[in-house]
Amino acid sequence: MIKIESLHKRYGDKIALNGLSLTIEEGSIFGLLGPNGAGKTTLISILNGLTPFDSGSVEVFGLSLKENLHVIRKRCALIPQTLAFYENLSVLENLNFFAGIQNIAGSVRQHNLAYAIETNRLGSMLKQRASTLSGGQKRRLNIAIGLLNDPDILFFDEPTVGIDPESRNEILETILSFKKENKTVVYTSHYMPEIEKICDEVAIINTGEIIRHGDMESMLGNEDATQVIIEIYETPPVQLQKLCASMALLDVVDMHTLRLNSRESQDVSMVLRLLEKNAIRVKNIRYGSTTLESLFIALTSKGRADV
Repeated sequence: MIKIESLHKRYGDKIALNGLSLTIEEGSIFGLLGPNGAGKTTLISILNGLTPFDSGSVEVFGLSLKENLHVIRKRCALIPQTLAFYENLSVLENLNFFAGIQNIAGSVRQHNLAYAIETNRLGSMLKQRASTLSGGQKRRLNIAIGLLNDPDILFFDEPTVGIDPESRNEILETILSFKKENKTVVYTSHYMPEIEKICDEVAIINTGEIIRHGDMESMLGNEDATQVIIEIYETPPVQLQKLCASMALLDVVDMHTLRLNSRESQDVSMVLRLLEKNAIRVKNIRYGSTTLESLFIALTSKGRADV
């Protein structure tokens, strides 16, 4: 779907991308992580035809990006971090305006409008002025505008910034639903639990290079670790703190994750019995001393750039 080989980009004396190579498979949700200045914004800009690159190659849909940019862009959408619509227009007026500037007309326009509205649950607020929407509703309108061309690839840049947890979960569920439609998603975020929840693969970029790439299990698993990570279904932190108070080796990482500071079978069995007793369901157990956030910090704490 997206194939990048030996990609280089400079801004004057600063190296933004340094021989970066990456493949993103069709129908996957791909997480792109990196500290500020690592090069991920430059990469997203290049993939959307907004920034030229110096050398290397980029293929999308099996087509050269340089030679087929117009065709490729018609099948892609970038949902930016900033809200890209008109506050004084209604929801429907915004959708019609952005459909119009993309020359989407006739029955295709009606179909795509209905799809964007239904996917983002905007039907009850079509006549509402955009400025009166909540933060989460504005984010959903942003996504709806990106869906107007029914894209095969969607690029999301920090789509949940500044919204409440309930709205964040709604947006993540919407993004997960794109897998059923075989759409490909490239997702950037600084919220690590989001990446762990929705992404099939993750690449961590720093100083213009991929420093770690793989599926979530291979990224976080470590058979030699002395700790066990227990992934659970969302549980209130207060309940988890009470649980861990009864077992000294058990720590709370977040409302989805516990860490057992032992890998002895009797300790693992004890934790599982404790969780069952408290009606807390387990999603996954893996050996490892890290969460995605701690791995990210460990890998990117040095060598940050300003690009």
